Amino acid sequence: MGFNIKTIAIVAGEDSGDALGAELIKDLLQLNPYLEFVGVGGDRMVKAGLNLICSNQEFAIMGIAEVFKKLPKLLKLRKYIVKEISAAKPDVFIGIDAPDLNFPIENILKKQGIKIIHYVSPSIWAWRPKRAIKISKLTDLVMTLFPFEPQYYEKQGGKAVFVGHPLAQNISLEIDKKRAKEQLKLDTSNPVLALLPGSRTNELKAHTEIFIKTALQLKKQQAKLQIISANTNQQKRDYILTIAKENNLDILMFDDATQVLKASNLALLASGTVALEAMLCKTPMVVGYKISPITYGIVKTFNMMLLPYYSLPNVIKGDFLVAEVLQKDMTVTNLTQELTLLLDKEKQKKLIKEFTQLHKSLLNPNNNAAKAVMKFLNE
Repeated sequence: MGFNIKTIAIVAGEDSGDALGAELIKDLLQLNPYLEFVGVGGDRMVKAGLNLICSNQEFAIMGIAEVFKKLPKLLKLRKYIVKEISAAKPDVFIGIDAPDLNFPIENILKKQGIKIIHYVSPSIWAWRPKRAIKISKLTDLVMTLFPFEPQYYEKQGGKAVFVGHPLAQNISLEIDKKRAKEQLKLDTSNPVLALLPGSRTNELKAHTEIFIKTALQLKKQQAKLQIISANTNQQKRDYILTIAKENNLDILMFDDATQVLKASNLALLASGTVALEAMLCKTPMVVGYKISPITYGIVKTFNMMLLPYYSLPNVIKGDFLVAEVLQKDMTVTNLTQELTLLLDKEKQKKLIKEFTQLHKSLLNPNNNAAKAVMKFLNE
């Protein structure tokens, strides 16, 4: 008896995409063990069953100016990825996030008659809603993580489905901070600050030192404050440790950011998925972010930001819920000031209550990404 083995091509360009991709592969294999996966991802996707074309570490850069320097190499690599995917003759291509990488790939594959799913809607509600028109033409289905997103595509005649946010499903609604501290062998009677300067190399360079100096300032007020950090990459963990050592800061390093956030009473972090994770882990946070002056200038000049806030907890809330400290304002003084406010127990309670409500809004028990993909394949 022959089984109909289907091939799914997946490209995830970043760490957060690797986590989503690994989850998706595992869930799909539970629904149908006769699936094969080929594409671009990281260690987690490979472990879940991806046949790797190339590692997503090749694409771990951010910002217009930064990408420009590496453009020839990136274009050559993209051509190679398309060639390999075409040769695999996939039943569907799934581009996970990373629009700058995935949209051009999807465009070429779509012309070859390959069905296209894009998983994780770009922030069209924050940056250029007209992109929904282009994306609707480019894809056969968009799987969104936030419940307010499908309407943007449906308005343009596209097809989109809210699949729930996998992080919201994997992190429990209530967090036992004491138990999480015990698991990391931390002192349960004293507060913990998480420092998460980012997963990309240029984010680490822009944020690490200033975050560490801020932690030192906070420690002056709160002598028993425990400081912890995380990164999935050993080289990047070493980088954070080196800068901490240069500044005489005791910091404990882990490889799992979610565990770190569960155990923390407050967090200082870069923008991105990690801010959402902090919210789901019920950890009051300050978001600090700095991009290259050229990139920032372009964003400002062309009025590319439609919302007054950019971190995910604020976007989901539709209001300023957590503090955002950007660009020139991102000084040790300003960050310390915002973190000091979060040491207040009442303020913490209020935020945790808000975070729990937002967490509930991201759950979709009736549908998940794997079910949506299987339904699409069977149609």
